[in-house]
Amino acid sequence: MRRLRGSAWLVAGALFVTLLPAPALGAKKILRVLLDTRVLEAPAERFSLSAMLSGEQPKTLLEWERMIRRAADDKEIAGMALIISEPQIQLAQVEELTAALKAFRDKGKKVHCYLEVGGNASYALACAADHITLADMSDLHITGINAMTVFFKGLLDKIGVEADMLHVGAYKSAIEPFTRTEPSPEAAENMNWLLDGIYQNWLQLMATGRGLDIEQIKTAVNSAPLRADQALQLKLVDEVSSFAGFRKRLQKEYGEDVQVLKTLKKKTGTELETADPWSMFTQLMQLFTKLSETAEAAARPGVAVLYIDGGITLGKSEPSIFDSRNAGSTTIRAAFEKARTNENVKAVVVRVDSPGGSALASDIMWHAARRTAEEKPLIVSMGSVAGSGGYYVSVPGQTIFANASTITGSIGVLGGKLVWHGLMTAKLGITFTEYQRGARAGLMSPQQSWTESERAFMQKYIEDIYAQFKARVQESRGDRIKGELEDVAGGRVYTGEQAVKLGLVDKIGGLSDAIRHAATKAGLGDEYEIYIYPEERDIFQELLAQITGEEKRDEWELADVSLSFDNPLMRALLPLLQQVAPRQAQAIAAGLRNLLIIDHEHVGCFMPALIEPQ
Repeated sequence: MRRLRGSAWLVAGALFVTLLPAPALGAKKILRVLLDTRVLEAPAERFSLSAMLSGEQPKTLLEWERMIRRAADDKEIAGMALIISEPQIQLAQVEELTAALKAFRDKGKKVHCYLEVGGNASYALACAADHITLADMSDLHITGINAMTVFFKGLLDKIGVEADMLHVGAYKSAIEPFTRTEPSPEAAENMNWLLDGIYQNWLQLMATGRGLDIEQIKTAVNSAPLRADQALQLKLVDEVSSFAGFRKRLQKEYGEDVQVLKTLKKKTGTELETADPWSMFTQLMQLFTKLSETAEAAARPGVAVLYIDGGITLGKSEPSIFDSRNAGSTTIRAAFEKARTNENVKAVVVRVDSPGGSALASDIMWHAARRTAEEKPLIVSMGSVAGSGGYYVSVPGQTIFANASTITGSIGVLGGKLVWHGLMTAKLGITFTEYQRGARAGLMSPQQSWTESERAFMQKYIEDIYAQFKARVQESRGDRIKGELEDVAGGRVYTGEQAVKLGLVDKIGGLSDAIRHAATKAGLGDEYEIYIYPEERDIFQELLAQITGEEKRDEWELADVSLSFDNPLMRALLPLLQQVAPRQAQAIAAGLRNLLIIDHEHVGCFMPALIEPQ
């Protein structure tokens, strides 16, 4: 991983370092892994102002994985205490961490898990441990997979706004939230097909981890929520106890003087313990004192991990006031260019966790990825979702990895505009008179729906973009696609496991698998650097920028203020929703973002605003 460097004045901070007593000689060491906050995909939000003030500094999935795998190879580490305390984690991320925990156990080291509350994802992860202790008076909420789509037509009707929409592909249902109050038969069919796959993968994770039959797990799920004593009786957990009891178990297993490590030292530095701000500060000071390690000395061949994380938009990547993520075309294009021209980067892994968004921004990213792939091995790793525009930007990958529960596909295009006449005239009494020159000057006028000829023109327009989308896929995937491309396109959505069978994806595996594959392709061996793109800014620069609002702009940037995540519409609606319905708020924010994309660009490559399976 890259090393942290800072200014010389920071050396004074070392005066605050507290010396701790040395552990007893010969004491066994175990690694404590505490999952109690969101597991990030990209590191962009690590040093956000809200995170700094709250004291919560979550790690990325890659950092968790690499720490666990390093501990597996560390001869001083005898075992692991895995503490799961209601983290925000997706099923696809659970699959990747499960693989890392298996690698740890394959070294003959045990994983002891303390589970406070067992939700669908958190319990599935706990099943990767040798022993599960469930907290006293707790229960297992493994009640099954529940997903929802959000429909906005009722709201638009109430305010007098018409969504005049078009799409290509019977299964391309992302416009339905604006034109219907419930899913079409095709959309419902696709959603049920998708959830069948996710549900089966989830059951298999738990059954494999606990050594039970899937039918036994199904019976437990259909009886949930389960009290702690019921979970113990069904062999879903091994013990019901307090945290003090869990600690005694560890002392019995590893000795009274067992040393519990919250972090690991790396060969090139220190792993930051970001959960404790003071500890993090101390470690930063220690790192900043190593001024003799210059950039030239530290540079060595490695693999770049480039994150396309969140909704795809034009312009820069900018998190919203609710930590919603977006991947801006300007930011991602620049990241590809830096990875391509960095002589130390011998291969690139593109980590995609995106439901798509802007068709234009997706194509800008596709070009940047394709240019990079012409010069260096380019491997794609799909996260929880890589659909529509998220799949568009993935296809340049020479090999595409996905998790079994990844949501992908959705090859299709939609378009439309919002007609505000009903709101402005009928409800507000505001009237407009339009003057135009040119046969299609009023094509995108918000005051009227399309005429038959305009509608035919727009339908042909989005069909051309759809043909381009399919051409990009065909060019990249070629004979790997099973059967005719149109038979798997048309907006159809798949799990990663289903996508592998259809040739849309090459392998089931996580980010670490993709990195190792890229390193092999580049002939790097086992020792190599990991370079993260887009690059993280210095922590103090990041903090200062967020306080002052100062940003450097790219002279080639394409952006529009109406797509800002701080749009007045977002500011007005989301604070209340965030308080009363946090799970729904993120999906509603995504739906409104999609609506803004359509209203601004009139064409898009995105999936429906799905309230993710839980």
